[in-house]
Amino acid sequence: MLEHTLSEEEHSQIVQTIEMFEVITQTQPDDYQSLEILKEAYQKVGRAAESLKTSRRLAEAYFNVGSYTLAIQECEVILLKEPNAPEILAMLGDIETRLQAAGHAIATTGSKNGLIAPASTNGAHEGGLVDLQHGKNAQHSQDRGDEHLAKFLVMQQLFTEDQVTKAVETVKHLNKDLSGQSLAASLLDKLCRQDVDKVDQSLSGLIDRTKFAYVPLEYYDIDRQIARMLPDHLTLGRLYVPFDLISRTIMVACCNPFDAAGREAVQQSLDYTVTWYLARPDAIIKALQDIYRLESRV
Repeated sequence: MLEHTLSEEEHSQIVQTIEMFEVITQTQPDDYQSLEILKEAYQKVGRAAESLKTSRRLAEAYFNVGSYTLAIQECEVILLKEPNAPEILAMLGDIETRLQAAGHAIATTGSKNGLIAPASTNGAHEGGLVDLQHGKNAQHSQDRGDEHLAKFLVMQQLFTEDQVTKAVETVKHLNKDLSGQSLAASLLDKLCRQDVDKVDQSLSGLIDRTKFAYVPLEYYDIDRQIARMLPDHLTLGRLYVPFDLISRTIMVACCNPFDAAGREAVQQSLDYTVTWYLARPDAIIKALQDIYRLESRV
């Protein structure tokens, strides 16, 4: 059911979102974040059959990554419309068997179908790095996660320690005392500038590590009003780009998923569920320059 009658502009934006996330989910079938967005986008434009089909894909994606509670929740949604769907009933049986084998009982409280009660989704679907930085450094806004990113890139043997040490110092100097509409420097951009292969290898490694989805931001028609829902010190200062909004979910692109302090600040700044995506650093910088009409920074 549509929440309200969509304007032509809103409908066009949602159709664009659908096209973008259809491509993403074709190449990344277990990307449940993108499947959630695609499912809701279909609902928004009244494409019920596609929405139900995406629910099935979403249940399978949850199952494949071991998120059994969320898989059961999605199965419940499907069974409300197709009570005897054989593949869904089979999936529920498989989940129950696996949980019992692991010594867990399936909870029944709060579920109409005697399954598992829905879990909170506010921030629950972020990538695997959500809990990496709850130490002292994550408490300080000046910690941008560059050291963690540098260590990761060295461990992946993409760069030497000497290369990343020099780059970290350069980026720290450039990002010191940012004010107004100053655009921050990206460690990944400094290391990979003029080397497309290095960017691709770095992003591939980060996607594998974080389970974030990748968004080709350079091809996305970003609504400036959505992009500027965050304050300048988080967009320009942290290189975050809110690029789409579906219902109560806002999609934000970043190029350093290790910036836990920045991501926490984003969540505190928005009364929305935030889903995170990785994008090329040059695409993020170009998008911000266009949004804020800034001169290119050499």
